[in-house]
Amino acid sequence: MKRSTKTGLLVGLVGVMTGVVWWQIPIEKRTYGLSQTAMTTDYTGLMPEKVAQINKVKKREELVAIVKEAQKAKRTISIAGLQHSQGGHTYYKDGIVIDMRAFNRVLSVNEQQKTVKVEAGASWMDVQEALAKKGLALRVTQSQSIFTIGGSLSVNAHGRDIRYGSMASTVRELTIVNAQGEFETLKRGRDDERLQYILGGYGLFGVIVDVTLDVTDNTVYTMHTTEMKMADYAPHMRSILKDDRIAMHYARISVAPNSFLEDVYTIDYEKMEAIDHTSPLKGESSERLSKLGLDLGRQGGALENGFWQLQRGYMKLIDDKEINRNDAMRSESTFMEYTKPGRVEVLQEFFVPLDEFEAYVNELQQVLPHDDKKNDVKVHNITLRYVAKDDATALNYATDDMMGFVVLLQHGTSEQSIEEAKTLIRQWTDVTLKHEGTYYLPYYPYQTTEQFKKAYPNAASVYDEKQQQDPDIIFRNYFYDNYVKHAND
Repeated sequence: MKRSTKTGLLVGLVGVMTGVVWWQIPIEKRTYGLSQTAMTTDYTGLMPEKVAQINKVKKREELVAIVKEAQKAKRTISIAGLQHSQGGHTYYKDGIVIDMRAFNRVLSVNEQQKTVKVEAGASWMDVQEALAKKGLALRVTQSQSIFTIGGSLSVNAHGRDIRYGSMASTVRELTIVNAQGEFETLKRGRDDERLQYILGGYGLFGVIVDVTLDVTDNTVYTMHTTEMKMADYAPHMRSILKDDRIAMHYARISVAPNSFLEDVYTIDYEKMEAIDHTSPLKGESSERLSKLGLDLGRQGGALENGFWQLQRGYMKLIDDKEINRNDAMRSESTFMEYTKPGRVEVLQEFFVPLDEFEAYVNELQQVLPHDDKKNDVKVHNITLRYVAKDDATALNYATDDMMGFVVLLQHGTSEQSIEEAKTLIRQWTDVTLKHEGTYYLPYYPYQTTEQFKKAYPNAASVYDEKQQQDPDIIFRNYFYDNYVKHAND
């Protein structure tokens, strides 16, 4: 056999073997959710509990019937969407859970007024499908579009847009079923006092039925990526806030040992003149490649350094590329699934005023381990988001113009591992509070009640309002038990 033929066969064999290995990279799916026969959990699976009843609703009248039935039976009600809140926000022991996911119609799109009306169980993906056909896009949403509208409003989510603030600012009108089993329609400007408790109210003030949101054009952007030192980030942020051409922004901080909290790359979205009316929405792509890189970084140490280099390479690839607004607001999510036995990945978010940013990062460098390869608790990823000051919600995390640190952590599921995670996160929270910051509430309850009350000094008024609107505590979850009911202690 000729040498060239042998070489060709060898190359072909290597290619086939590489392909086989490639397709063996698992695209995982975490097992969790609502169950009457087993234990109900949310995304982390860390707080399993037995519930009495699960109601999958499709019609408005069903919601009224469920609330009135709960009143008679003296049952509690929790409200569930995709269940990516991680601290028992969507269920309660021996209670009724309303599963909203089938209540998912996009009711209307008004092109002239630039609004969309949608049922609370629809996903942002559903809304984007309806808007894209008319050259429209959301003003604010999370960077992934898999979540439900009602869930996102209940946690008052934020996103990449730096001009519109948090999600509460985009609500024009919504309908709820209150604790008395009555429909109420609340409008921005007329009912702001009531809306401040429902938006960012974690399902404690009624079932969101449908909502009318302000939307905007599906503008085309050019992405500009920049690598810089952390000391240069706050000046960069201030400069783009003054530049009306920049509509969206986010950044990623290095957590690799060689450049821990020292290097950062930014993505700024510059508005073009065009509005996209024709492009189909992008789907998931390159899941296995993304998962391979993510799994490398999950190991920590030198592999975390390698993962950071891979991310730097990706940033260079997308520099000066064009993207429309809808696609910029629907990042891939499948590759992020993590199902290693005995381990879990959880989120935390911390917010500090932009003026405190440099001092805050400098102190974090003294508190957090730079190389956590041998630690049970690993800080795997930190992205930065800007959120403008929010006066529209009672449990308000954006008490000023804030920089949000979105943190992905990994730790074990044993009691000892959870205690180690609590210790680290409580230290991180203390540093945040010291720098006039806050933390986000949809996640596992690591923080103490004292930290909660300090971050949310208005919590006592939320507790008082709860007693007024829902004295029998019909709407209840573990967020209420862990934090809200202790606000006046």
